[in-house]
Amino acid sequence: MALTRLLSRLLSTRCVLALYSSTRYPPIFFSPTVPSTLHCRLLSSSARQPTDIQLKESDLDESFVKGSGKGGQKINKVRNCVLLTHLPTGLQVRTQKTRSLDGNRRIARKLLVQKLDDYINGPLSKSSEKIEQLRRKKANRRAKSKQKYAKADIAEITEDTKEEEEKEEDEEFVGGAEHRFKANKKAT
Repeated sequence: MALTRLLSRLLSTRCVLALYSSTRYPPIFFSPTVPSTLHCRLLSSSARQPTDIQLKESDLDESFVKGSGKGGQKINKVRNCVLLTHLPTGLQVRTQKTRSLDGNRRIARKLLVQKLDDYINGPLSKSSEKIEQLRRKKANRRAKSKQKYAKADIAEITEDTKEEEEKEEDEEFVGGAEHRFKANKKAT
């Protein structure tokens, strides 16, 4: 009972549960009362591989509806807007990017594959990978920029301190020269 509760809790966390055995029997024949024969390994999402999305025509429900939007009377009368439904998941795509029906059918299938990829693979989908790659590039650019301007600030600070030290030395020298000048005046 405890094992079934544990398995249901682990499976509900959207992680992959891999069961394997140290014996020659398949996992179906393991007894929950013998913990030494059953080993569970929880695979993180980074260890998962994205599944390849294949569209079957039998899983699709395709219908053609009247379009809408700019384009005048022709767009509103002709049924060239494609409504594509994936029956197993219930995902729908509606597109009317071109005036041709064949072009819209191709575009609808591409959009449905992208939508299914996001739905099935989640963070491992192609669009998520592209977004992550752009985020990493932006972070690298930001870090390089911070590093560059930090070096420039350090250079300015060192220049400012050098200028201040030179001014202090000049003031000390001028003060010493005036003192010597006054001393020479008194002597004469």
